Amino acid sequence: MKNNDLKLLVADIDGTLVNEPREMMPITRAVLNDLHNRGILLGIASGRPIGEHLYAQKNGWNLNFDFDLWIGMNGGQLFDVIHGTRQDFHPLEPDTIRTILDMMEPIGANPFIYEGEDMFSLEVDEQMYASMNRHSIQCTKVDREYLCRQATPKILFRLKNASDMPAAEQFAAQHSSPLYTAFKTQPTMLEFQDPRVNKGLGVQQFCREHGIDEEDVICFGDMSNDNGMMSLPGTSVCLCNGSDDTKALADYVTEYDNDHDGLGRWMLDHWYHDHGWIL
Repeated sequence: MKNNDLKLLVADIDGTLVNEPREMMPITRAVLNDLHNRGILLGIASGRPIGEHLYAQKNGWNLNFDFDLWIGMNGGQLFDVIHGTRQDFHPLEPDTIRTILDMMEPIGANPFIYEGEDMFSLEVDEQMYASMNRHSIQCTKVDREYLCRQATPKILFRLKNASDMPAAEQFAAQHSSPLYTAFKTQPTMLEFQDPRVNKGLGVQQFCREHGIDEEDVICFGDMSNDNGMMSLPGTSVCLCNGSDDTKALADYVTEYDNDHDGLGRWMLDHWYHDHGWIL
């Protein structure tokens, strides 16, 4: 266990902070409430856009505080709650989006973008309807030119089957470019964004603005879009249900998954235990 101070804890949501039904487990809730009471800053790092639908999830978690920062779009957006400021970083330009669409066409995946919190997609199929219902957002069918008419934080491709993902990842890797990076965020979701953007970028920016040493940060994640946080100088923890590449980058892997209070139990069994803290 690294013996640094703890000034900030940042966590991904799905597969990390909450269980599969997107509920917060009781030990994790108790730990976060206790950390807040100790003066530790707490943040969320999500692949989804910052906005009311994302904030509304917190209302169902029964926490006794508001988060100090929200990172959205895998690090492309940062809302500093303490300063009341919002920053956006390195969107994909229209020509780059066209290049990605051309490159991915043989894969046959359904591309979509976010505007605000709503989705705009070539097809509004069963998978998109399911996403609309999960997140209470709208999806509108558009043509290809609409997808690349302006700069956007990222473009996403939803595959029909999870079994198609390894081939899609390999295909994207074979068509790499300095203009974009590709990574899996769900079993059927491949995302593209500017290579300068990752969740670690948002954490670093927040730390600079608040005079926090990056070594005094703990980051929790589970998938490839969390890898930027896993690579920071502080403590990084991957949930045991996470992807192999994220586990490989993390300092620690939890003993329990997200359905069994993985984050909260790791904090109690390791950080609290090693630092003599009592919940």
